Amino acid sequence: MNRTTFIKNLISLFGVGALPKALIKQYQKVYLLQCFVRGFRFHQGPKLLEQMTVGQLLELQREPQNEHDACAIALYYCPHMIGYIPREENEILSRLMDAQVVELLAEITHIEPKAQAWEHVAIAVYVLKEITNEPLPETASYLTTIESPNYRTLRSSNDRLTRVSYAQLAPHHGRKEIQNADDFYIRLVDHSDNDRVYQLIHEGFNTAENMELAVQESRIIINRNRLPQDLQLDDVVKALDDEIVNIDGHFAENGYVVANIDRLAELSARIQRFTEVTDKEGRLFFDAIMQ
Repeated sequence: MNRTTFIKNLISLFGVGALPKALIKQYQKVYLLQCFVRGFRFHQGPKLLEQMTVGQLLELQREPQNEHDACAIALYYCPHMIGYIPREENEILSRLMDAQVVELLAEITHIEPKAQAWEHVAIAVYVLKEITNEPLPETASYLTTIESPNYRTLRSSNDRLTRVSYAQLAPHHGRKEIQNADDFYIRLVDHSDNDRVYQLIHEGFNTAENMELAVQESRIIINRNRLPQDLQLDDVVKALDDEIVNIDGHFAENGYVVANIDRLAELSARIQRFTEVTDKEGRLFFDAIMQ
């Protein structure tokens, strides 16, 4: 057993306080990634949430044979799987694990039961760096600091945003209208059937600002010429008072209509991807490709 593994085992079993003071002073944590546990609600996480505490170590386990992601890194709390490192963040970490260049450690940094399931638990992946006479440069000081998570699903009652769009778009009958990017995010996840939805969201809207732009200004569009036959007359293409908002002439390709995002979110499992497109004036839109 190498020294790092021995230290990790001691911390896991007895906490940092069990280590000799001299040893604690010799090491510092260098954080390589801070994120939420992806797919938390689809695994054992929700059942174990009340047992979890900040600072507890998690086991990182590579899944090179994962059919959805060859770079997959699963997270285990005790013997139970609780989710994954986000797919868009795992490539370099998976290479480090496969090459066994350094030993990666993970711990729980934040627990928020009031958030939606995908924001219940935040973690940090780090390495232990021996402290020498040459400390980390100031430009790298952020690597030693735990950041507060940016919760998308915790909002106070007066913290609401109003959607501004081409017109007052009517919600689909019988459901609460999506007001902002957070609502859209939650609705997409709620209507998904697996954790592919997170990849769909984070690859389709690479920043929170882009997702807010897409929802607030009704910039999510659908090309009816590429829609599956069963969706040709679906409410997803009827964004205004149950009517189609045709925007032919604004794009190089014809067939685009403004999407009814309330209905689109319900079809989460049918969305293949979101693709960025620009209109003839250079404005950014997001094409929902259906399957």
